[in-house]
Amino acid sequence: MKQGMVRQRHTHACPRLPDGAYAPHKCQGLWQYMVDLGKDSEGRRQQLSKSGFPTRRVAVAALQRTLDDIRGGVDVISQETVSEYLEEWLVSKRALRPTTVKSYREHIRLHIVPRIGHLPLRELRPRHVDLMITALARVRGPKALTSSTVRRIHATLRVALNDAVKRRLIPYNPATHVELPVARRSRTTVWDAKQVAAFLTATADDDLGLAFRLVVLTGLRRGELCGLRWSDLDLDHGLLWVRQAIADVNGALLVGEPKTKAGTRVVPLDETTSELLLEHRDAQSRRAQVRDDDYEDNDYVFARSDGTVLRPDTLGRSFRRAVKKSGLPTIRFHDLRHTSASLALAAGIPMRVVSDRLGHSSTAITADLYTHVVPSVAMGAAQAIADVVEAAGEKPSA
Repeated sequence: MKQGMVRQRHTHACPRLPDGAYAPHKCQGLWQYMVDLGKDSEGRRQQLSKSGFPTRRVAVAALQRTLDDIRGGVDVISQETVSEYLEEWLVSKRALRPTTVKSYREHIRLHIVPRIGHLPLRELRPRHVDLMITALARVRGPKALTSSTVRRIHATLRVALNDAVKRRLIPYNPATHVELPVARRSRTTVWDAKQVAAFLTATADDDLGLAFRLVVLTGLRRGELCGLRWSDLDLDHGLLWVRQAIADVNGALLVGEPKTKAGTRVVPLDETTSELLLEHRDAQSRRAQVRDDDYEDNDYVFARSDGTVLRPDTLGRSFRRAVKKSGLPTIRFHDLRHTSASLALAAGIPMRVVSDRLGHSSTAITADLYTHVVPSVAMGAAQAIADVVEAAGEKPSA
């Protein structure tokens, strides 16, 4: 077992006791502790010391925590700060989606490091995280953060510190069990069936009208739509495979996998949409022949006039112009996906089917997102059950 000592800081040597500790001296000064860590790989003696404790009791408690960390296999030698650790952690997360890395990096650079980045990682405590969360929640003015954003920033820190625990850099995660602001989900704005029909009619001749139709009928995400290739379609059987997505990361377009594992999925198509896609493919082939060498065939279903990838933000701007021109209530492009799910649930399509079409990892996510639709669906089910029971109880007429 590692030995430790507690003493007051002074300029005189402390008499060493047989157990490897030192007898404390009643001289003036702050208390410190020291731990003998044995020898390193080159045979040099290693010691860990820390000073600045106001009383012997506080110093002994700190020493005991350090000894407990050592017994738990925690690296007590490391002196890296929270900022240094988070930068190393980001570099090590090679399997993350580029958009996730971008989000993590912004959270760390803008919000976490300015507040707790200077602290030694081993000395980070729940109170530090709690003070950070409180400060973020109190920001006012144009830089004010929503409660959902504060919770996402905390989630970034929690995930990073979970890895620090696994690497034995800290004994526990100080970001766990911190009280967070209540997330208030804003009500999703969607169109009803009549508004959808009016929009699809108004945009039938638009260059991206079919793209809008595909989103509202399948619930594809914007990046999934931009990354859709002809090789992902089986129009003879009316099937669409979601296999990749386009993401804009700091102006660079990156091709990656869908947002989640469940995002890789098969989505059935209706007959009319399949026929429209066939017509769109023929028209695209004719344009490619006209442009000849000036056309870059990347197999994308929806592409720019020269065949290159369609940027997600370009798709969003085109949608906003189309909505404004149609005179319908303003919604975001992503709200087409919400509209698709809401219409499906209201039509009585099972939650599991809707969840699979959207690429959600569980039906709980779908139910949580569309709580405004679920009650009406549940009421419809209740009435249907009652109708069955009442019908079974009717006596045949004479």
